[in-house]
Amino acid sequence: MKVVIVTGTRPDIIKMAPLYWEGRKRGHEMVLVHAAQHFPYHLFQGVYEDLELPFPPRHMVYSSAVKRAGIVASKFAFELDKRFGWGTSKSLEEVATRVTEARPNPAATVAHIMLGLNNLFRGTLKDADIVLVHGDTLTCMAAGLSAHLNLIPVGHVEAGLRTFSREPFPEQTDTRTADACSDLFFAATKTNEGNLLREGFSRSRIFTVGNTVVDAAEWAAKKAGARGESRAFFERLGVDFARPIVYFSSHRRENLMHRERFEAISNAAIRLAQQGHQVLWSVRPGTFVALAQYGLLEKVRMEGNIFLVSDIPRYSDIMFLLSKSLFVATDSGSMQEEACALRVPCVSLRFVTDRPESVEAGVTVLAKPSSVGNIAKAFEVVKRDNARMRRMKNPYGNGNSSGLIFDALEKFEGRLIEWEHRTR
Repeated sequence: MKVVIVTGTRPDIIKMAPLYWEGRKRGHEMVLVHAAQHFPYHLFQGVYEDLELPFPPRHMVYSSAVKRAGIVASKFAFELDKRFGWGTSKSLEEVATRVTEARPNPAATVAHIMLGLNNLFRGTLKDADIVLVHGDTLTCMAAGLSAHLNLIPVGHVEAGLRTFSREPFPEQTDTRTADACSDLFFAATKTNEGNLLREGFSRSRIFTVGNTVVDAAEWAAKKAGARGESRAFFERLGVDFARPIVYFSSHRRENLMHRERFEAISNAAIRLAQQGHQVLWSVRPGTFVALAQYGLLEKVRMEGNIFLVSDIPRYSDIMFLLSKSLFVATDSGSMQEEACALRVPCVSLRFVTDRPESVEAGVTVLAKPSSVGNIAKAFEVVKRDNARMRRMKNPYGNGNSSGLIFDALEKFEGRLIEWEHRTR
């Protein structure tokens, strides 16, 4: 089969890598397409290389001159930092923050990706047997819709994520649209499967396979341990592994665009640091914009125990740090799953989560970011119950999701598109 895998963000790359490996092992023609929704080195090229995917991918779309320049500049900055420790990547992020007047426009991003993919799906890739899209990103929605409108079968990996609200925004729109365009549905859990069935999707087309992030996280953690460079990477940043570490991240639009929520999250990080925890805050460009916009950047930087890190290019380094953390505090859905895979307690900085299984399994505590007090209470819970939470069962599978997905793909080869009414 000719299987097209579309990535666009770091989570896409991470969670689709095991599928690429599995497809190659089974002898299928695997085609990687990157939509450049994420293009800095630590969110794109560095992740491809660390996960041993061919770089550059066979096709790139939405790669404007500015984005191509950004890819080159961020790679150059990373190499300078690696060799000389100049902090060039950090300076590059600060420049980008100053010149950025607004956060990326989701509608424009989707339009550009769809047009770029449309050219491929009407040309070079029109003979694809299936296009695999992932999760709830803008890339997932754009790729699924573009392939569907060109009558190319779509397989949605991580289908059925639901909060039954507008949040997370626009991820709930993304995943619902991708499901509407799909021919095969690869649900991570029975909860996701149930959501799809209630919405009327065909039971014969839904496969509950676990989450491919377990495959990737376990592989990356082993790689980091074998290589031995990850500890040195973080020690160069000033992290002391003899003291408690909290991996921290916040990038969801509903948090970044809401002053009260984001101030509560930032002040909770400051409180953690003042209690003696080392808070390694993995910041995206949008997070920098929010910190600057709400006057919090210097306040956060004044805390010696907070490390603002924008460029961790290797996924294996992230999984190493996660495995060494006391707990993770994040609004990322993927990191909830990764925490489960590595048995690390998690505080989810959200009002609702589309990964309720990790809360039900006792690995995640939901902390509504309405106040510092709310978040601080959740921090105290995971510190108190840390040992117990680490013993809980991972609800996202056993690391064999990629094999199960390809079993289903091979079963449906040649009859992927299904019409309700056929001429007999």
